[in-house]
Amino acid sequence: MSIDKITNKSIISLVPSVTEILYYLKLEQKLIGVTKHCNYPEEAKDKCKVGTFANPQLMKILCLKPDIVIADEVLHRKLIEELLNNEIKVLTGTTISVEDIFVFMRKLEYLCHNEISIQPLINTLEERIDKLRQVSILKRPRVFFLMSMDPFFTPGVKSFQYNCLQIAQAQLMDFQSNVSYDNVSWEQIKQFDPEVILYCGVEKGQPVPEKCIGCISKNPICRRTVDDIITEEWQHITAVRENKMYPISCDTICRPGPRSIDGIEKLNRIFKI
Repeated sequence: MSIDKITNKSIISLVPSVTEILYYLKLEQKLIGVTKHCNYPEEAKDKCKVGTFANPQLMKILCLKPDIVIADEVLHRKLIEELLNNEIKVLTGTTISVEDIFVFMRKLEYLCHNEISIQPLINTLEERIDKLRQVSILKRPRVFFLMSMDPFFTPGVKSFQYNCLQIAQAQLMDFQSNVSYDNVSWEQIKQFDPEVILYCGVEKGQPVPEKCIGCISKNPICRRTVDDIITEEWQHITAVRENKMYPISCDTICRPGPRSIDGIEKLNRIFKI
């Protein structure tokens, strides 16, 4: 089904990062429904909920009678078919690079017929990324982003996080695979010998975040400190010896949206140290 401009019409966002983008572009007045995982900005929590990110509810969506639903083309594949069968227009997008954010923003710009007010907002983000690309670090540190334990998972070359780390000027593992997330061995980590370790977790002494809705892990890494993660066998790794281990929240570079640019700039400052 073709997507026409939707001036003065309504949107449901099933993707937390898209919800953030809509608010950044000042299009929240068109937003009539979100998921329970759409928790930023704070105002998004007050929008009507249509289920979770992983399990949006068709009937709740249909009851709101949206003009368009924005969905994840992989996660929501079955739901998208049902929406199209009910003559609901759907917009999807795959974000595996920062550039994809800007492409998606311009799709929204076209759909909402709001070019004058949106374009400067997009330009501002693009200029910040261009600035990062133009100023190179003399020596890019070897960086390992630990996303899970047992097994070890890290962003692969097809992931948004990998692209963000590249822009922040990290030297990353040279993967032979072409996937979004790579399962790596302890031997690979030792051989790479990261000079900086990033991990999904919290600073010591900081409040532990609540479990994400739907999380089934008994002890997810995002709720753990470096002392819970780094065991004695890690002591020979350069990043551990030099105490260059940094927790980063999911908001830093895991949600493809405006705050990702903040995250890339923050990481770039860390890598310069």
